[in-house]
Amino acid sequence: MCRWKIPFAGSVLIVFMGQWCLWAQEKPRLAVLVVFDQLRGDYLTKWEPLFGKDGFQRLQREGTWFSDCHYPYATTATGPGHASLLTGTYPAKHGIIGNDWYDAKLGEKVYCATAERYEQLPAKRVFRSNTPPASPAVTPGSEEKTTAKKSSGSPEQLLVPTLGDVLKQATQGRSKVVGISLKDRSALLPIGRSPDGAYWWDAGQMVTSTYYRDRLPNWVSAFNQSAVCDRWFGRSWERIRPDLDYVRWSGPDDVFAEGKGIGQGRAFPHPMTGGKKLLGKEYYDALANSPFGNDFLLEFTKAAIEGEQLGQDEVPDLLVVSFSSNDLIGHTWGPDSQEVLDTTLRSDLQLAELLRFLDQKVGQGRYVVALTADHGVCPFPELFSTPQRPAERISAAPLVIGLELALTSRFGLPLNDGELSKVGSKKSRWIEDIAPPWIYLNHRLITARGLKVTEVVNYAAQWLRTQDGIEKTYTRASIEAMPVPKDQWERKPTLDELVWRSYHPERSGDVMLVTKSYYLLASGWTGTSHGTPHAYDTHVPLLFYGPRIVPRKRSEPVPPQIIASVLAQCLGVPAPQAASYPIPPNLISD
Repeated sequence: MCRWKIPFAGSVLIVFMGQWCLWAQEKPRLAVLVVFDQLRGDYLTKWEPLFGKDGFQRLQREGTWFSDCHYPYATTATGPGHASLLTGTYPAKHGIIGNDWYDAKLGEKVYCATAERYEQLPAKRVFRSNTPPASPAVTPGSEEKTTAKKSSGSPEQLLVPTLGDVLKQATQGRSKVVGISLKDRSALLPIGRSPDGAYWWDAGQMVTSTYYRDRLPNWVSAFNQSAVCDRWFGRSWERIRPDLDYVRWSGPDDVFAEGKGIGQGRAFPHPMTGGKKLLGKEYYDALANSPFGNDFLLEFTKAAIEGEQLGQDEVPDLLVVSFSSNDLIGHTWGPDSQEVLDTTLRSDLQLAELLRFLDQKVGQGRYVVALTADHGVCPFPELFSTPQRPAERISAAPLVIGLELALTSRFGLPLNDGELSKVGSKKSRWIEDIAPPWIYLNHRLITARGLKVTEVVNYAAQWLRTQDGIEKTYTRASIEAMPVPKDQWERKPTLDELVWRSYHPERSGDVMLVTKSYYLLASGWTGTSHGTPHAYDTHVPLLFYGPRIVPRKRSEPVPPQIIASVLAQCLGVPAPQAASYPIPPNLISD
């Protein structure tokens, strides 16, 4: 018979007839979702030999690695990605169709992660002038605080619950749920409407909003006062592996399509001053646009784990950490740059340090980790264009101006006997607004001219299809006429299915553009972006690690939204109500 049992590394060991035996698995005390913004799925494969054994390779070796993970919708941006991960669904259901969209009823753009009735805590820092770096806090008098405009972080645009909401309800509020990122949308969208805290970056301090609390917790205030973010001022961002052949593993250092960052230049080394002699907003922007921004966020994450005592009792907690600097760097220097390679090598070390810290503070076997990205990224078209597969940048402004002129040529000047606003105002144009890939037409003008909305919309879609670099266009009517795709993953979705899952009738525009593969809809001639249904934008890594996760590399296609259901089962709570995809078989042991 059993004499006694002893908790051990997430399981229970018993002494039976003098022998140690594994008796049962305990539920994890902490679930951690780690997001590396814009970490494209192929990075972990092509750079796998360069990683250490304690970061990505630890999860690949001791956990499950899905190498063929793709988002099942078309609008691959930060807001939709972070909203999808812990709701377990897609924009057509959770409502976050982009980072922003146009609201015709309000007559203005709507951002996915703020509301006007909430204020930032603490208020925005307004710098009088560039100031010396402080030690340990910013020099008194070097800045002044003003009352910020009433518009700050809120998850209210999210239409369905997340795993954080489910966990809070299941434990009657005893679980702690915390979200952290440099970006507000990345911190707050995954954790839902009822967390204990969401914290993001603003000009050298970590902030929240009055949606969450009336004042910062003491541990956050103490962290801000320590001025951790100032420690990199005046340093240079050098390659972390001077012994490594960066050209072989990525490409040349100085490429004409690369951006220059914030006073950082195209080539290594990159100065960390923001192009100024003294500390100021430019430095903080440069910090975020470097791998040191992730170092800073890692330090804050450690402070959060200790300050909130996450994973320290039997009631499970949830932590979401989204590292944003990878995205800013990728936009500036491109996915095939030495900067992105260097940042990914540093991300491997940052992950290793986070896992080490969790081992120490929570305990091996007492936490479960899911790691992914919110989207991928498009290579520079200039580098991928060939006679057989041409690619180029599409300037957004000429495209929109061309469409406006085409509509005017077809339907006449966008005025009706002076009843509309004067020439040049927004309401006197056929195109009321754009929020790529959506174009919003002026229904008021169309009605006033006695035209049918469908006639104008169809003409706009037809004209756009004839333009260079446009693969396909969709209208609201064409999307709504599609058969509803099944929420399954037996095969990769078609383009129509990807578009359908990106459409929300109350938020989407009249016409949706899909560019040809490797064509980039851009506002400038350097850098790159994402947001399309093409594989380079939908492909992300997906790894699980922790108790009951069966170690294995898996090649079948899956969507990252399975994270919501997987973590829910590990924590012993129901999946969020809108979660659309089942857990793959044999991922979690009985």
